[in-house]
Parts: sequence; structure tokens; C-alpha cells
Amino acid sequence: MKKKAFSKALTVILISLSLIVCSGKSSSSQLTISPQKAKPGDLVTFSYLPANQGAGLPETLKLLVYSYSTELPRVKTVELKKSGKKWTGTYEIDKEAFGLVAKVKIDRENEDTNQGKGYIFALYTPDGKIIPGHKAGLALAYVSWGQLAGISQDVNEALRLTEEDFQTNPGIKKRFVNSYLRLLQATRKEGWDQKAKDFLDEISTESDLDDSTLTTLYRFYAQTGAQEKAMAIAEQAQKNPKGEFFQLQALMQLQTLQEAKDRMEFVKKFQAEFPDSKITESIVGMITQSLFQEGKLKEASEFLQENRLQTRPYYFYAIANQASQQGQTELALTTLNNGLSLLDEQLSNPEKFRPAYYTDEEWRDEMEENFAAMMLSLKGNLLYRQGKLSEAVDSLRQAYEVSKGNQSGIAIDYARFLLENKNGQLAREILEATAGKGFTGQELMDLLKQAYVATAGSDSGWEEYKNKILSSSVESLRSELKKKMVDRPAPAFELKDLSGKPVKLADYKGKVVILDFWATWCGPCLASFPGMKSLVEEFKNDPSVAFVFVNTWQDEPNKEQVVREFLEKNEYPFYVLMDTENRVVADYGVSGIPTKFVIDPAGKIRFVSIGFEGDTDKMIQEVKLMIELAKGK
Repeated sequence: MKKKAFSKALTVILISLSLIVCSGKSSSSQLTISPQKAKPGDLVTFSYLPANQGAGLPETLKLLVYSYSTELPRVKTVELKKSGKKWTGTYEIDKEAFGLVAKVKIDRENEDTNQGKGYIFALYTPDGKIIPGHKAGLALAYVSWGQLAGISQDVNEALRLTEEDFQTNPGIKKRFVNSYLRLLQATRKEGWDQKAKDFLDEISTESDLDDSTLTTLYRFYAQTGAQEKAMAIAEQAQKNPKGEFFQLQALMQLQTLQEAKDRMEFVKKFQAEFPDSKITESIVGMITQSLFQEGKLKEASEFLQENRLQTRPYYFYAIANQASQQGQTELALTTLNNGLSLLDEQLSNPEKFRPAYYTDEEWRDEMEENFAAMMLSLKGNLLYRQGKLSEAVDSLRQAYEVSKGNQSGIAIDYARFLLENKNGQLAREILEATAGKGFTGQELMDLLKQAYVATAGSDSGWEEYKNKILSSSVESLRSELKKKMVDRPAPAFELKDLSGKPVKLADYKGKVVILDFWATWCGPCLASFPGMKSLVEEFKNDPSVAFVFVNTWQDEPNKEQVVREFLEKNEYPFYVLMDTENRVVADYGVSGIPTKFVIDPAGKIRFVSIGFEGDTDKMIQEVKLMIELAKGK
């Protein structure tokens, strides 16, 4: 999960500024643009020359082009048609763009991202110079939206590029205030806090600052006691009384309100005063969360429905899930149905609800495979609780279909209901397909045995069948992991363990190291730990493997004590190093935790695993296979 934020952790990249970016081992495919020094607003031609002469590729490919400036990018799909040995297509560049990032979609499952480095294109001024802001704008991909284009993260490179752009083009500084401050805080280079203060003092002397920057300056000066400077910033903001500055000031008032009815009344007043505000959704989310935390689930559900066009379907699911756990089945079902209705409405109106950085296909996949699948699955279980088996089976069927069979929990529930509904053949097919994707936990295998007996008439031949399924699952997972292998040096570091002993990465030379970044407040980290405990215990007698848990982003002043008590309470046999200054996590380019790096005996990173899917058995199998592959087996 991203540090104390509800958002999908996004990855970013290390790139150069050449026309076709190559860093380390380059891709044998090429993507070029004509004219080479394209300007914003130009109509350009992209030419794609794939590896191996494009053998087996379709006549038409899709090129996804991300146009960026100071915020999240806009994506457009360009149709590339085969012309001789190349695939070509035209694209009109946004007039406000600083640069472009592109990836080639071969088909639904495969894409060319220049081996994770991205195809990067600078844009130029009429006199042939790179547009000011190109590097600083590109840096946002490294820490924000890069995963969309299939590129990897590097916060240190993002900081370097931003500062390089600032040095060459000082006039752009005021356009990248917040992103630069976040980079300084994330990397925590020596003297970063003083550098941030000096930077803000410099920016405060600029004219024509936007509301976002004025808000940042105001909060900084107000928090540091510089009231005179804070008031001067507030005076500048008066030029736009309906702008973001005053919207955020109003938002601060919300945080002082204790009663739920007062908060709800605040929303109505805010919407009346700022009808087009982009932060209304955040306000609705904050109030929903406060009602949720107070246990007022019915009120939260009704509030969401009243403000349904300013919220997200996920909130309906969160309330329904909590109501389900408390046995409030009818409230849960009502909330789910409202959430599914909102989801359908959003899917039917993509121009209004789809973010500009998603293609229609990507957005629909995100909405259906995640939100719709979660809600339909929960609905199916609630219907089952009410004794409505056939309706429950239908809801789980829908959940399984929209998730494309990629969520083992949904597949298991669906198969269980099918077995109870006397449909052993379909249950067996569902479970076999799920096992083929690497999900072979005990619960799934027990159900598969039931389905096998139901279709075969007895358990004769089960052991041979089971071993074949398990072997096929492992090989399928191994094949997928091989495609994800990387080959880059692991950054050197030295940290202290909980006893104060200095430890270097170099101390583990000759071993496979599983480096796991985590924090005690990180839910997915904690959810993964029972599986990590099993792995640590399984490999404790293998001198060629070392598990190292790096605690980072821990906010308490007594970090060591907090971590020590956490490990003792949960009886986790983890060897922990303390990244108290959050420097190693930055050096490794981590934007979200848990993130695991599997480092081979030569000190090369071979795998990067971000997050936790929720399937412990699959995670264990994946890590074991990563260790084997890192050993060269």
C-alpha cells in the first residue's frame, strides 16, 4: 500500500533523455517519432519496428501515448498499421504537453514497454530546444503514474531530473512546488529540510502563483509561526475567492466539526458555495470514513446514496462488508445494490467518470475486475447466508467472470456453491483453471478433490491427478515469473538491526537475499506476515538464503521499541533492520509497501514484488520459485 494513503501503488522509471530511451540492456524493438524534434500541437507519425521482424504479430497494433505536463497524463490510443516491416500511425500532440511516454499493446495480455524503461519522447520549442519542464514533468512518472505506461520507479532519478530542470529553467519552479517537496521528503538527502524551506522562501517571492502553491506556502508559514508571511500569502489568494485556496480553508473547518449532522450540513453548504470543486469527492469520503469509524453504518450508507455522484463504488463495498461482518445482512445487501447501480452508471458514461490517464479498456478492467468482482462476490455470500443458493451461485458466477478468474477467493466460493448445487463438473473446471494460475492452497485442493470424486464417482486416481495439477501449476507459475525477472545492481546500504549492530548488504554476498520493506501500520504487510513466517522457518537451515526485513516509514519517535514489541507480540522470527531515516527505501525506489526484492548471490536484483494479493499459499510458492530462479536453477 502507498504510505498512509488509499491508492494503488504506482511504479516509475530510470530513463535518459534520448529519443528512444535505453538504460542498461536495450530492447531490440524500436519506436521512433517523425519529425524527431516534434512540438506541442504537431501531427506526428510513430513508427514501430518490433524484434524478430514482427513475426506472428497482427496487422494492427495499439500504441498508447501518455501526454504529460505538470499533473497526471492524458492517454490516447493510436492505431498502428503494418506497412512493410514497420507499423505506423499518426498522433496529434496536445498543445500543453511537455513530453510523451508510449507503450505498444501487442494484444490484451502482452505489451512492449522497452523492457520497463518506457519509450520517452521530449518535445521542443520552435527554435529546437527541449521544452522547459520536460524533465520535471517526466519526474512525476517516476513517483506517480509510471506504472500506467509499464515503467519502473526511481525517486532518486526523479529528484535529479527535477533539480536539473530547475537549474536550467528556473522559471518553471513555481509549477512543480508540491512534487519537488514530496521528492525532497521521500529521498531525505542530507539537508533536505533546510533546502525545502529555502525553496519555499524563494517561491513566495514569485508572482502569479496558483492556488495549490499558495495553499502550500500558507500552511508552511502558518505551521512554522511566520504569521506575517502567512497573511501575505492569504492576501494574494483573495484574487480568486472561489479557488482551491479557500476551498481548502473551508475543508479545515470540517475537521473541527464533531457531530455527524454538522458534517453533513457542511457538505450541502460547501457544494452550494463551490459547485464545481474537485475536492467534494474527498469531503464525501472523509465524512463517510468518520461515520464508518463511529460504527454508524446505516447513516454512512444513506449519506453515500444521497451523494452518490460525488463518491466511488468502493465506499459502498467497505460499508457493506462491515455490515456483513456484524450480521446486518439486509443493510449490507441494500448498500451493495446501491454500489453496483452506481458502478453500472459510471461504466455507461465513461466520458464523465473515466480518468484521462486511463484508456477505456483499462478503466473498464479496473472497475469490473476489482470493484464489481468484490461487490458481486460479497453479494453472493450474503444471498447464500439467506438460503438463496441459486441466486448466490449466479452472483458468484458474475463475480468470477468479471474477475477473469484471477481472484482465488472468488473462484473457491463459486466452486463451493456449485458443488452444493450438484454441479461438480463446472466446479472442477473452475478449480482446475484456478490452480493453473498458481493458486494451489489447501482449501482449493480440498474442494478440487470433492469435485473430482463427484465427477469420477470415486477417489480412485486422485493422487496421480493431484500431482499432475500441482506440477502443472508450479511450471505455469515458474514460466510467468521468468518473464518478470530483472537484472540490475542492488543499491548498497548499511543499517542497524534491533540490537544496534551495523549490517551491510555486502555481508550477504554469495546468498540469495529476500529484502522485505514494511511498517507496523501497513495492513497488507501484516496480512503477508504469516506466509513470510512460514518461509523464514522453512529456509532457516539453508545457509544460502537470507530473509531481511527492513522497517521503514515508521513515524513513531521510539521506532525500535514499537517494532520490537510488535515482533514479540506476534512471535515473528524476523531479522529486522531499521531504516530510520527512510533513505534505503528511497534508494530502492519503493513507492508502496510491502515491497520485496529478491537479490541473487552476485548482488543483482532479480525480482521485485509489490503488495500482497491476499493469497498466502500462492505468495509462498512464488517466493520459493523466485529463490530457485535467483540461484540459477
